[in-house]
Amino acid sequence: MALPLLPFFSIALTIFLSYRLYQRWRFKLPPGPGLLPIVGNLNDIKPVMFRCFADWAQVYGPIISVWTGSTLNVVVSSPELAKEVLKENDQQLADRHRSRSPAKFSRDGQDLIWADYGPHYAKVRKVCTLELFSPKRIEALRPIREDEVTAMVESLFNDCTNPVLKYANDGAEK
Repeated sequence: MALPLLPFFSIALTIFLSYRLYQRWRFKLPPGPGLLPIVGNLNDIKPVMFRCFADWAQVYGPIISVWTGSTLNVVVSSPELAKEVLKENDQQLADRHRSRSPAKFSRDGQDLIWADYGPHYAKVRKVCTLELFSPKRIEALRPIREDEVTAMVESLFNDCTNPVLKYANDGAEK
C-alpha cells in the first residue's frame, strides 16, 4: 500500500525543497523563522504580535523577514534602523503592494497613506502639511478634540460605575 505512494511523496518533497531554495536564492532576505510554503509564518505568530516579534528579534536580530501567507513583511525592531528605513530610504520603500481592500478604500491609491511615490503623493503631502497639520489648524480643532475626550471619559466612567444596570437595560430592550 505504501509503495505506490512513494513516488508521490518523493516528488512533493523535491518540490518543497526546491521552493525553499528558490526563495532563499531569489531574495537576499534578512533572517527569520522557518516558514511553510502556503501559510508562511501565520502558524508561528502568537495572539500578541509585538511580543512575538520581540522574541524573534532576540533570536534573529533587529531586522526580520516574516511571511504572512505568500506576502513578505520585513519587521524592523530597532529605533535606529527604523529611523534609517523610514527617513533616509523612504523613497525606495514608498511604493508598496496594494491588495484589493486598500485599493478599494483608497480609490486605487489616491489618498495619502496608499499613494505611490510621485507627483500626486508630493501634492497630497504638501496640502496635508500646509492645511491639515499646521499649528493654526490644530489649535482651531482643539475644542472638538477636548469635547470628544470628555465624552469618552464620561462614557468609560458610566460603564465602570454601573456595569450591571447598563447590561440589564440592554437585555430588557431587546
